[in-house]
Amino acid sequence: MQEVRRRRDVVLIGARARAPLVARVLAILLLVAGLVYVGITYNKARKQKQFIMHGGPAELSTRVVSRIENFERRVTDGDRMTMLLRASLYLSYDDGHHELQDVHLEYYPKTGGTDTVNAKQALYFSESENVQFNGNVQIETRDHLQVQTERVAYDVKNELAQLDVPLTFVRENVEGHADAATVQSKEKQLDLRGNVEITVQPKAKGEQAQASPRSRPVTIRSASAHFDQAQGQLQFFGGATAEQERDVMSGDTINGWVNEQKKLNRIESRGNAYLRTMDEGRAAEVRAAEMNFYFDADQRLETAVATKDVQAHTLDADADAQLSAPASVQLFFVAQGERSLLQQMRAEGRSVVTLAAPKSKANDPRAANKRLTADSVRLFWRTTGRDLERAEATGNAELIVEPVQSTPKADRKTLNAPRFDCDFYEVDNLAKSFTATGNAKAVFTPMQPSETRGTRTLTAEKIIAAFVRETQDVERVDAQGSAQFNDGDRNGQSDSMSYTAADSTVRMRGGEPVVWDSHARIKATEIDSDTTTRISYARGKAQTTYYSQEQTGGALPFQKVKSPVFIVSANAEFQHDAGVGIYTGDARAWQDDNFVRGDKLTLRREQKRMEADGNVQSALYNARRKDPSGNRVVVPVFATAQRMFYSDTDRIVHYETNVDIKQGTERITCDVADVYLAKDANEVDHTIAQRNVVVTQPGRRGTGDWGQYTAADETVILKGNPAHVEDDQGNSEGPRMTVYLRENRVVTDSPNGPQSTGRIHTTHKIKKQ
Repeated sequence: MQEVRRRRDVVLIGARARAPLVARVLAILLLVAGLVYVGITYNKARKQKQFIMHGGPAELSTRVVSRIENFERRVTDGDRMTMLLRASLYLSYDDGHHELQDVHLEYYPKTGGTDTVNAKQALYFSESENVQFNGNVQIETRDHLQVQTERVAYDVKNELAQLDVPLTFVRENVEGHADAATVQSKEKQLDLRGNVEITVQPKAKGEQAQASPRSRPVTIRSASAHFDQAQGQLQFFGGATAEQERDVMSGDTINGWVNEQKKLNRIESRGNAYLRTMDEGRAAEVRAAEMNFYFDADQRLETAVATKDVQAHTLDADADAQLSAPASVQLFFVAQGERSLLQQMRAEGRSVVTLAAPKSKANDPRAANKRLTADSVRLFWRTTGRDLERAEATGNAELIVEPVQSTPKADRKTLNAPRFDCDFYEVDNLAKSFTATGNAKAVFTPMQPSETRGTRTLTAEKIIAAFVRETQDVERVDAQGSAQFNDGDRNGQSDSMSYTAADSTVRMRGGEPVVWDSHARIKATEIDSDTTTRISYARGKAQTTYYSQEQTGGALPFQKVKSPVFIVSANAEFQHDAGVGIYTGDARAWQDDNFVRGDKLTLRREQKRMEADGNVQSALYNARRKDPSGNRVVVPVFATAQRMFYSDTDRIVHYETNVDIKQGTERITCDVADVYLAKDANEVDHTIAQRNVVVTQPGRRGTGDWGQYTAADETVILKGNPAHVEDDQGNSEGPRMTVYLRENRVVTDSPNGPQSTGRIHTTHKIKKQ
């Protein structure tokens, strides 16, 4: 009996001696549990005094035995119990290790509450100072942390705990699991390995307060995780993901923080960072080197910041929108009912937005893609409804609209301005209009350039490009404020301009529109310029200036080659390439005092020809003739008719219908007249009149079917059946009559020569004395 009692005392002494070790094991288990939760919930280190079990008088029998059943150990601090250890069986082995079965350990800190550990078995190896808990290991702390696993091994010397089998843990609204874990007590670091998963619920199980209807759990998964208590940070490695319903956040590593309200408030993703949000009408994904995610009070995504080589694009619209930014992109979400909806993307750095042609029109030759580049870009989704509502681009902004298919009539449109504002149609990310402000510029470049299709440029203080909904190509471009247009040699200017793609026409309005090329300039109340036919149409008080008579090709019967020619009319049509100008509505062309007027004037530069129609009037002020003394003096020639033609090649002015030509006191009327001008001067050489010819001068009148005026000898030859001349001396008739305008005589003969026969009749007037 004495031997047995001695051995029992040894066992109890050993148990008392190992009490501090048990406390250390408990402390490390509590550290394991504490680090898991603290790493998730707080971003600052929380220091806790380590519990150490103190020795005391044994309350059990002191008999030395190798086996103790229903083992129990209580540790007190004064009259306060600090720890309770129970085991159904305590065994001591001759190889130095000890075993406790059905272990139950309770720790009572001064601050209140209880920490407990339960396990099927606990092993202690005295030589290596290793402790191992096996079988349904359960840890529950005073702050409601629960950990479950099948095995925990602790190296006392190195203060290292290993959990090499799966473990689960729960504290209030945070729960998770992993395949294995390592705790380094000295460094206060925790590593989780294999299928790591942590979920932050909107509220703890059993919590009476109701979570917001908007709140949703967030689950973080990774291959491994690491917590450094000194840094107060939990990191997830190996392709980590954080999910909230259909939204996904991921990266090579993820760091997470929970606020004091136990809600997730921030996630950091580093390396191949990714976000996918899947709300209908706002589905999008973002990729970047790094991303930070910020959550609101309801644990719903509120803001995301992506940095370095950011790529973002929409997912479920007919026309995809893509955003690329080398610096950063901020995403803002707005609360709407129970959802957190993507509202805005803000890109900094030289960013590019690509708006693809509608998928439904992929094979339409009219379909077009758009690319918007700027120093800063913002995309806004509709507060109600779906898809993009508007976009803003500031800082050296550029918009390129490029047809999907290159055709002979297709153009690449490039717009530049300090700022762009874009409005979208109701759904499908379809651009409705782009407004460029601040010295805006639009360039139209043919996809297949040719001699007749070159680059066109439009500039203004503001340019608005409107898009066809179905194809997303430019339908109309409106330029406002000091608008200017260029198409090769052709230029235009007005307060505002509007280009329509359907008819390739630029419409100029306001501020006295003007169009000019290397030959002439035309002003009017409004001007339309067709960029395909290269014809300009001017309406309302049209004023045209040819820089010189040379620029008309000599199409007008004016003398000064280097002097400008002016034309005014109600309306005008100017065919730039053909060199044809058509002026209608009381048209009048002049150079100095010389002019041509008609209801319609047509100038043909290449043919060196002019046509006048309707109520024609003309004046050649530089025409010369002999005066009674035989000197050549300037006597203007005025003419009226219903039609007039001029050919500079033939030097002929042709008049038709109700022709009336006057020079000084002489006058010729007829149905048709051709005025032949001198080769080297704008002077009348001779005139041929036909049908119903009447020649009058003071005191003399001649008629015939045909007449010719010759400036050199100042004569008029009349032919008729018969020709007739009447003056103060009487009248004469004959087949041909020559009237000497500067002499008081008329010669009558036959047009067939002096030997021909013909009847001549002369009547003389006798004056009474």
